[in-house]
Amino acid sequence: MMGKRAQQKRAAKHAKQAKQRTAAASRNTAVFNALAAQMPRLTSMDDYGPMSTPWGDFTDSFATVAEALAAAEEAGGLLSCFAFDDSGEYERGLRRGEDGWRYEVTLYPRGYLRELVKTSWLSAKDRDQAVEQLRLALSEYVPPGLRRPDLEVVQRPSTTSVPRVGWTQSVPVAGLETWEDVRLAEKDLPLFALPPLADGPGGVCDPLPAEIFTLFQAQGLDAHSCAGCDMPVTNRHPHWPDVWVSVENEFGPSCERSLLTGMDSPQRVPHVVDATQARPARRPTGKEQKVQCRHCAAHVTEQHPDWPGVWTEAGGDSSPVCAVVGSGCGDAQSYDLVDCVYPHIPAGGDSPAAAAIAAAQQTGYFHQPRPVLF
Repeated sequence: MMGKRAQQKRAAKHAKQAKQRTAAASRNTAVFNALAAQMPRLTSMDDYGPMSTPWGDFTDSFATVAEALAAAEEAGGLLSCFAFDDSGEYERGLRRGEDGWRYEVTLYPRGYLRELVKTSWLSAKDRDQAVEQLRLALSEYVPPGLRRPDLEVVQRPSTTSVPRVGWTQSVPVAGLETWEDVRLAEKDLPLFALPPLADGPGGVCDPLPAEIFTLFQAQGLDAHSCAGCDMPVTNRHPHWPDVWVSVENEFGPSCERSLLTGMDSPQRVPHVVDATQARPARRPTGKEQKVQCRHCAAHVTEQHPDWPGVWTEAGGDSSPVCAVVGSGCGDAQSYDLVDCVYPHIPAGGDSPAAAAIAAAQQTGYFHQPRPVLF
């Protein structure tokens, strides 16, 4: 028979596992709801139509170009719609310029190239100047054979503190009556040769080559890549002060070389910009101080050998990322799983990250319209 002490240990283990399952279910529900809220609405199931898109909704709302122009006039000279498809992320709209009304299409970087834009801007000492530097860098990024005088790089209004910069081209609205007229007019724009490059030279899943970082650096930008996984990184992320972090994947401050030994490994290692520091994961001695995270109740230490000064899970795990969605911000419904990973905050104490999160709340963050990928 099992001894009393063994029974107590087994009961405690089962209680802990039950608590973890409950917390995981709560997190999964919050994540699902946040992702579902971003999904385009489905058309009627009776007609088995495709999923509608924001641009489809836009053209449904305004049956003709003339109706959209009237709405744009009433709106003050601009009416636009952010939309995406398999080829890229776009903003389409009607804009009144010095030479009259034009139909305009703006293509935005995505994937690792968008990450490089964001981390370069975050790393800049003068972020206003960095916007112009980014504009010049993206202009130089376009291959010479695709450059045109009317293909510009512009900054457009952003929903957050992070600027939105992309390539734009337009055609006069005069003579365009239907949306089919518009589609035919935009069909041959050189802009539509750029979407494959908007993901990066190698595509969505391939790291950016060193030449792209050099191109950005030539414009005076602080463009850095991790020496362990090649991801663009910054150490001026608003939630992770003085920690090298990426902004386009759920690992955040954790380098993907952590996964080289197998996906089941609980140990994570930091990003590094010096290849000599790309060490394998190490284990704590067990003598480090431990406190509970105020949000996820994990035991954390700021004396972990891989994460000195960063509140990190103690024991077998070594993740500095809190498992609670939107921890510290109470923004589960607007939480962006891709961009916003949060640090542990010690219970009964404070940390530089807590103050940084509070400040970031006041100005917005990276949550901008984007496709939901599964």
